[in-house]
This record gives sequence, structure tokens and C-alpha cells, in this order.
Amino acid sequence: MKKWITLALITIALLSFSFLNVKLHPSWNLMIAFFAIQTIILFRVDQWAPKEWKPQASLVKIIIRLLSSMVFILVLVYTQEDLYNLVIQFIIIYLIYMIFEIVEALTNLRRN
Repeated sequence: MKKWITLALITIALLSFSFLNVKLHPSWNLMIAFFAIQTIILFRVDQWAPKEWKPQASLVKIIIRLLSSMVFILVLVYTQEDLYNLVIQFIIIYLIYMIFEIVEALTNLRRN
């Protein structure tokens, strides 16, 4: 059920960008590709972690996502124009991914 909620949030964000005539930044596709690649890499890291390290691995994934996103947005800020739209759209996408990540981390940290 929680995966469907995240999918619904992502769909709502994409539809709102499309139907509200929001000016998408030219690097918008690059941001989506960055988060997709980041998710695949972090998913693999989570699979390689031993079972007893799962709670720590989920928190480490959140920190890795934060730091790599900060480096990515720093590179984009120095190389792109129209910074207001760039930063706002990046923050929206980042928050959607982080909500999903935190929900998944909480399920891993919950006691049985």
C-alpha cells in the first residue's frame, strides 16, 4: 500500500507540472535521470548489506542520497540558467524521493 502512495505522489507532481503550465527547467530530465540512477545504486547497496545491518543501511542510504544530491545541485547551479525554477523543481523531486525513503526506513526500523 505504501508503494502506491509514493507512486501517487510522484504522479500528482508530474501531472501538476504538465497541466498547470509550469515552466519546466531544461535540466528536468537530467534531474529525473539522476534520481533514478541514484535509486538503482542505493537499492543494490541495500541488497548487498548483511541482514543484521539493514537498519543502519537504510539510514546510510538517506545520508548518501542527501550528500550526492547536494553535490549534484551544486554542479547544476554553476552550469545552468534560470536557477529559481531549477532549485524549486529539484527540491520537489528530492522531497518526493525522501518521503518514500523515510517511510521505507521506518518500516525497517520498526520492531517485530
